[in-house]
Amino acid sequence: MKRWWVLGGGRVFAVRHGLGVRHVPAARREREPQPLPERGLRVRRGLDARPRPLRELGPALLVLAALTVLTACGIRPTDPIPGLEAPTGPVENTSPSLYWVSRTGVLPVPRPEGSLSGFDVVGLLAQGPTGAEQARGLTTEVPFDAVPATVDRVANGLDVALSTDVSQLSAAAVQQIVCTVLGIQPAGSVNLRGGGHSLEFLKCA
Repeated sequence: MKRWWVLGGGRVFAVRHGLGVRHVPAARREREPQPLPERGLRVRRGLDARPRPLRELGPALLVLAALTVLTACGIRPTDPIPGLEAPTGPVENTSPSLYWVSRTGVLPVPRPEGSLSGFDVVGLLAQGPTGAEQARGLTTEVPFDAVPATVDRVANGLDVALSTDVSQLSAAAVQQIVCTVLGIQPAGSVNLRGGGHSLEFLKCA
């Protein structure tokens, strides 16, 4: 059996089909399969194939990876941290002296570097000099009841609060305390407070 198809006027006719001619509706025409519509994410070629969030985070991820490698190698970033200010003001003396009373006035005696860091220097003055220093005629006039003492920085210098009445201190004891604390923390002057009294704007003479 042979068939001939003729296209015309939007309709398809069977010229010969068996015993006669039969009309074939246009709806039965064989159509070429159409590709299915794409769904989901479109695949982009080249560098733009990455999703937008990854492209935006790309530089940050590279920096984070570099910092991780540096930290693993023992190298720490040296850039300043925002929001933190560098400390200001006089730097503590790492080789200070304690002032003892001698026949000619108060005399500074050096101490090993860092030996006074974190210690109550007023308490050390109250304890008195070492045996070797006493053999040299050195002594102290800072009383035991002057401790504990605190030292705070104020607008005009240092504020030293003692546990005793500062009005009862000898001139030598005052100079021992003033010269010692100014030698450790350089400042304008010293205020001694205690027992309801105060001695202000003192300097090492």
